[in-house]
Amino acid sequence: MSFLSPLFLLAATAVAVPLALHLFHRNESRRVVFPALRYLLRTEKDHARRIRMRQLLLLLVRCGVVVLLALAGARLVLSGRGAAHPPTAVVVILDNSLSAGRVIGDARVLDRLKDVALRGLTDATAEDRVWVLRAGEPWDVAVPGTPDEARVRIRTTEVAGGRGDLSSALRRAHQLVADADMTAGEVHLVSDLQATAFDDSATAIDEAPPVLAWAGIPEPAAPNHYLLEATIGGGLPPLANRRTEISVGLAGGTPDDGEVPVRLFVGGRVRGAAAVRSGAAAVLPVGPFPEGWAEGYVEADPDALRDDDRRWFAVAIHPPPVVATLAPVGLFVESALAVLVDAGRASLGSPAAADVLILPAAAGLTATGPARRVVLAPTDPTMAPAVNRRPADAGVDWRFRADDSGGEAAVTESSVPVDLSGVRVRDRYLLEADPGAAGAVLARLSDGTPWIVAIEGPRAPVLLIGSALVESASTLPVDASMVPLLEWMVTGWGASGSGPSARVGEAIPLPSSATEVVRPDGTTMPVDGSVEVRTPRSAGIYRVMRGDSLLDLVAVNAPVGESILDPMPPNRLSDVVPNVEIVDDEQRWARAAFTQRQGFESWRVLLALALVLLLVESWIAAAGGSHARAEPVAATS
Repeated sequence: MSFLSPLFLLAATAVAVPLALHLFHRNESRRVVFPALRYLLRTEKDHARRIRMRQLLLLLVRCGVVVLLALAGARLVLSGRGAAHPPTAVVVILDNSLSAGRVIGDARVLDRLKDVALRGLTDATAEDRVWVLRAGEPWDVAVPGTPDEARVRIRTTEVAGGRGDLSSALRRAHQLVADADMTAGEVHLVSDLQATAFDDSATAIDEAPPVLAWAGIPEPAAPNHYLLEATIGGGLPPLANRRTEISVGLAGGTPDDGEVPVRLFVGGRVRGAAAVRSGAAAVLPVGPFPEGWAEGYVEADPDALRDDDRRWFAVAIHPPPVVATLAPVGLFVESALAVLVDAGRASLGSPAAADVLILPAAAGLTATGPARRVVLAPTDPTMAPAVNRRPADAGVDWRFRADDSGGEAAVTESSVPVDLSGVRVRDRYLLEADPGAAGAVLARLSDGTPWIVAIEGPRAPVLLIGSALVESASTLPVDASMVPLLEWMVTGWGASGSGPSARVGEAIPLPSSATEVVRPDGTTMPVDGSVEVRTPRSAGIYRVMRGDSLLDLVAVNAPVGESILDPMPPNRLSDVVPNVEIVDDEQRWARAAFTQRQGFESWRVLLALALVLLLVESWIAAAGGSHARAEPVAATS
């Protein structure tokens, strides 16, 4: 037992007032001789005894009222876990990421999380300070506020649609509690505890405050099927007036769950449909498209989590590239180019008008113009020193160095959208970069040697091939992958077959000349080179404009990791979140909040008792007055 305002106990000295009134109260009466009524003397004595008992009872009731009021004012706290607690810094991590939009029964997960978060603040007082961190909006600014302000912020929270990084939110919450410099502090983690939202760095903090973690969201009754990224043209950009294909994978569940219908929409119209099982991909032919932009989406039948059942895409449609050579390229490259030209996938032209230059032994690498360069290794190793002067003159910080190790090597690592696993390389050059040089290795050999490297050259992109495309250097010229690889080289290496893309919650890539961004709902946002445009909630197609000119279409989709709904196991959660208490019952959650409670603050009960005693005192006093009026006054002789 303790008192929050012990000085108010001095008010208990007011109990002397009823005592003084009782002790010094005197009844003055006038003696009247009335001999005929002397037989009433015994009745008078009985009446006086009742008056003394009533006065004593009134004294006790009045003293009790004064004592109860003094104890209530001093804020008497009884032992136990009551509502009373010291001023506390509370950080509520409310998970409003994409997975919180899942529907269970007739309500969203987020709606239940909001109810739980509000229950955790049931006993919050004006002396507490509360932060509400929205885990699905890490860029959102959370400021300290009163419990009422926090409740408003919780009620107005909506699903953000991005990834929930709970580990980062926990580290941020720990820091807020540490900086609050209050008597107590704690963190309320109100989430579906999705396993993909955690990483192993959540424990990287000293003296972590208590964390109350909600674990009351039931596991999904049915598997959540979701679509993977849509890939256009098998990784090759589509060409104007040519048919292409769009493939999209289905994940979640098992193949035994049955087929899921998938539909392709382009320009607002259904252009294809298929049925696919989990773990497989649907391939939908589409096109041809005119030069310009093609946009649309692939969707599956909605399930409990609906925001991951649609994948948007946008792609720029270009005419077939013009290819030129500045030196003899050999029989196999000429034959492969002829196949592409006959298929309408490329055309031959002059170097001045070319989109792509194929340069054996780096011949013509210093040529002017924006054409992409494909540099083939020399056929003669003795030419390497002379060949390396050409990249140096062109500002390319990579070199060919003859490899004297001998032996064959296979292509073991490749991000090229062509199967090169059957290619064996006999004669190769080591592709070496100058210190600090940039470049992306797209293919490596089994001995770790870079074999295909993409570089952003000073004039135009450059692709380096570590072998000559002749039969003596590798098996590639006579392999089935020769024509597809050359097609990839001339249509644009590193292209995914689609335009710029982003995930909900990420920044949109913007050209420096952009002046505004048009969101999927039609609203516009002015931009310049200093503004970062995020996509906080809406998936769809974002239009990047320069005045009235369209610069880019950016396809924004939901993050795939949010579709994996498996929760973090409790034992694993205890490993990654220090000082955590896991609660799965809403009533217990409200009682478990404010871990440094001081017991039950009894002022409400004391005031109620004081009110009852006042009513009793009024009743006793009124009853005494009525008796006095009803009974005759006894006289003495």
